[in-house]
Amino acid sequence: MGRSGLDKVWKILRSSRARFALIHGVILMVLLIYINSLPAKADAIRLTENFEPGAAQAFEHALTPLIDTVILDVSGGYLTEGLEIGRIIRARQMRVIVPAGATCLSACAEAFLGGVQMQIDGTLAFHIPRVVRSSSRNQAFSQGLTGGTLTAIYRYEMGFGFDLTRSINRWTTSNRLLAFESTAELMRYKGPGSGAQLPRFYQY
Repeated sequence: MGRSGLDKVWKILRSSRARFALIHGVILMVLLIYINSLPAKADAIRLTENFEPGAAQAFEHALTPLIDTVILDVSGGYLTEGLEIGRIIRARQMRVIVPAGATCLSACAEAFLGGVQMQIDGTLAFHIPRVVRSSSRNQAFSQGLTGGTLTAIYRYEMGFGFDLTRSINRWTTSNRLLAFESTAELMRYKGPGSGAQLPRFYQY
């Protein structure tokens, strides 16, 4: 093969390599764009301690942009903290879960209502707000009335109207809670006539 023939072969090889490099470069760029467009892996936060004063603030500070799920296994606490945690959950459009074997009671149940997606595999249970260590009967009544009003308004904000509150007021006592063991049971309280449902109880 003469010099001109070798030059032609070399040009062909060079053009093939260029095309090969270009094609692979384009493929790599497409892959990088696709990977970068994938949503970041979501994460969950688990709450297990009773809601003491400052719990809502601590909860909010613990959240990161990747956390989209709250796992609840809490037996109660301060009502106002539960309501505030619920509002934080709703503002951030988070999912809430009561896992199998877990209980979410009292103030925790109120926080649960803030979830935009709900999953109950354990027990969720509500009761009328209770006042502990009141200095007088009048104070206990006044504080209890205030707590009941706050929860009724809050539940309405969360989309449950007054049927849920009516059933809680009717059926719960100092040691008996209105309980739910599936999401479907709770969701009945979003429809009309839900108060006619046969209640399930959680006993202390």
